[in-house]
Amino acid sequence: MSNLLIRVYVFVAVALILILLEFFFAYRRRNLSRFSRWPSNIALVAIDNFLVKLLLPAGLMSIAIWANTNNVGIFNFFKFNYLVSAVLTFVVFDFTIYFQHVYSHKWNFLWIFHKVHHTDPDLDVTSALRFHPVEILYSLGYKIVIVLLVGANPFSILVFEVVLNSMAMFNHANLYIPPKFEKVLRFVFVTPQMHIIHHSIEKNESDTNFGFNFSIWDYMFKTYRIKFSSAGIIGQRDHENSKDQQILTLILQPFQK
Repeated sequence: MSNLLIRVYVFVAVALILILLEFFFAYRRRNLSRFSRWPSNIALVAIDNFLVKLLLPAGLMSIAIWANTNNVGIFNFFKFNYLVSAVLTFVVFDFTIYFQHVYSHKWNFLWIFHKVHHTDPDLDVTSALRFHPVEILYSLGYKIVIVLLVGANPFSILVFEVVLNSMAMFNHANLYIPPKFEKVLRFVFVTPQMHIIHHSIEKNESDTNFGFNFSIWDYMFKTYRIKFSSAGIIGQRDHENSKDQQILTLILQPFQK
């Protein structure tokens, strides 16, 4: 089975399971209907994936294979064994994605594109995939640099991308988790109740809880917030209605004042 098929099968299975769970165990009442948001969110996924496949048909794994074949990167320079390089690749990538996410909020050039993700007035599985094409392209370039710099383990790259997509859908899901279990879970993983605070309309709250997979980075760098201190409204001001969720509006949003 090809790497692409593995990613597609896991993606579809996780998405369908979480969407089904959202129907029966919703955490919050929706502000807008699914029909007013889902078409644009899904259209962005289609555009983003088309661009990535156009520019890098074989994916990041092909870059990692080339780096390993040509002894490029830190892990290859020091001749780490396969298991060590695989674990380190996963950890390094999780940290660098956290780091990129922080600067997507701090640096205005990155924020105007990342803001498209935050103008969703609801959170559910499709919100995890709602990114402006420009952000997807510079994220791809960023990941390529990291792969070459560290000499990433190819198999670990595949695993990381599958886990990242799955965890992003999980922690954006409108899914109720019993508080006692959720409290324990967030010691290790980013939960929906933890991540939703990051989507707060209040900047002091949205500039917290940046992690996607592991919550350790937020604890370590003091960007962790345990709960809302505000009314818990999510999204961005002046982007609350269904017209703001149309695909063309989302594409043009970063280029407008």
